[in-house]
Amino acid sequence: MKSKDVAHRVHRWRRRPRFRTPKPWIVLALLILATLLVLRRVSPPPGAPPQLPAPLLKPEPAVQILPGPSPAAVESPIHGCPQGCAQPLPGCVIKGNISQRNGERIYHLPGQRWYDSTVISPERGEAWFCTEAEARQNGWRKAKV
Repeated sequence: MKSKDVAHRVHRWRRRPRFRTPKPWIVLALLILATLLVLRRVSPPPGAPPQLPAPLLKPEPAVQILPGPSPAAVESPIHGCPQGCAQPLPGCVIKGNISQRNGERIYHLPGQRWYDSTVISPERGEAWFCTEAEARQNGWRKAKV
């Protein structure tokens, strides 16, 4: 009888796992389901022509900026844009942009880092200028980069 008491005590104090171990068939079913979902997402819809793998992207060649007259040196049109223009006039290539983050007025010159990606929205108060002097007179500062 002593052996039963000892075995009972050991069994009573044995640590049980926190979570039950899943049955092998459940693990297999989940793996099959995950594989089918991945294949369905990757494969084209039925009837669609098979897609060829995309070629490796080649890096674009570096853009070389040739020295030339600065935008301020470019002759402005007769009338210019003393208060800024909603549409760019010939020779007016300076973009006056208002920062969405802090409302700061910044003008961008051709060749600067953010010039090509800057979009002018006149309805937000942004404008085009012919000279840097016009931009500065209207309270705009030059972009740092």
